[in-house]
Amino acid sequence: MVVQKDFKDLLKNEIAKKMKENRRYFSREYLHNLASEGQSGTLNRYLVDFNKEGILYGAGRGWYSFIKQPFELDLQPVKKIVTTLEKKYPLLSFSVWSTEQLKSFAHHMLVRFVTLVYVGRDAMSGVYDFLKDIGYDVWLNPRGNDAQKFSIGEKTLVIRPAISREHSSDHFADIEKVMVDLLVEIVDLNLMDEDEYYRILGSVLTAGRFDIGALLNYARRRKLKTERFIERIKSI
Repeated sequence: MVVQKDFKDLLKNEIAKKMKENRRYFSREYLHNLASEGQSGTLNRYLVDFNKEGILYGAGRGWYSFIKQPFELDLQPVKKIVTTLEKKYPLLSFSVWSTEQLKSFAHHMLVRFVTLVYVGRDAMSGVYDFLKDIGYDVWLNPRGNDAQKFSIGEKTLVIRPAISREHSSDHFADIEKVMVDLLVEIVDLNLMDEDEYYRILGSVLTAGRFDIGALLNYARRRKLKTERFIERIKSI
């Protein structure tokens, strides 16, 4: 019992040190490295205890955070398009996000916004025609030369093929999906430079608790390297 108490105190001291360093997230692996052989089960039990005590909170598989409140993404900028698509296609599976949802986190003022709509490939053309007919500036999966011609005007929408097991709730993309997709689109559509993207990511990560496990898993699904994600996460 004394050994276990000493180990629990060690964990609390390490967690307190992270808090003093103003770190918001840390991995289970970091604490696992403090455990001696045979203490993994004990570590898991103590982490559950710390969560119940409000010392730390789960942040997805293998990650923890000191941020109590989950991140809440502003849904207002995409409510109209979601409602419009739901009314036209009540059985359609789709998800939506917009750069306007991130405007308060950008260091450089975003003045024009693009909305991304993700649908199954067989529905893309129909959705494109419908949205174009009702007045949207719609781009159908721009790649290559089309992407080079891309520009953001009024009511600009981009239709992309849905990604399997993407993260969304009632057609609204979750923040973890948004941040991964945005990194893809800043390259494909030249929306901003990479340094600005990581500044936005840092601001968003500190504004509310993320599911880091979901973020990293989805990034891998989108064939992105996760090293810089992890580096940024650990630095804040």
